Amino acid sequence: MNFRYLLLSLLLAGLIVFLSSMPDQSFPGDVSAIKQVIYNLAHVPAYGLLAFLWLQSFAETKPGAEKQFTVTLILAGLVLFAISDEIHQLFVLGRTSSYADVGLDVIGISLGFAAFKLKLHHFSSFLSGKR
Repeated sequence: MNFRYLLLSLLLAGLIVFLSSMPDQSFPGDVSAIKQVIYNLAHVPAYGLLAFLWLQSFAETKPGAEKQFTVTLILAGLVLFAISDEIHQLFVLGRTSSYADVGLDVIGISLGFAAFKLKLHHFSSFLSGKR
């Protein structure tokens, strides 16, 4: 286990919860549709980075069934975290919950998994001298 990445994972998860705990993200006189789209699309890189960091935290897990179980657990945990964050927002003044946000979170998680796999592929190619 890589504790540096684990700490970064936990800090990012905490930041996501903190930001989703803030009442109504709009500012007085500032309700532009473009800003709302940007806020919504921010789910993708946030959850992509979160997935990548969690995978990095456990990248040293032994190959085989244990590693597959760890990856499955990370995926399930991240999806449940995304769903619970949306449920949490139901109780925050001025915030709403959205299936679309969970969908954007899942897209981000998928991209984080893809980036991790791509990183592993390039690193192993580099070590073996193949390109």
